[in-house]
Amino acid sequence: MTKSIQIFSPVGEPNNPVGRLAARPDSLERRRIGLLDNGKEFSDVVLESLAESLRVRFPNAQQKIWRKGYPAKLAPFLKEMAAESDVAISGVGH
Repeated sequence: MTKSIQIFSPVGEPNNPVGRLAARPDSLERRRIGLLDNGKEFSDVVLESLAESLRVRFPNAQQKIWRKGYPAKLAPFLKEMAAESDVAISGVGH
């Protein structure tokens, strides 16, 4: 009896259209910064620390934090966040 090994590759074709990344602003000064707590463990700690650093570095920027509550849950407020933010940062924990 001949033994064989089968290898399966998880690489497939992406099912989402290819887009362009948004241009980065020259500075965050006077920008509206949206911070997304994606609900992973310690993401709130990471974002609060980042928010404090941003307040010191860019005192004239506005910040707003949105919280998903659970990582796998869809964020129902994404359109609102996009409308109210010039830049967005999604926080991760662990």
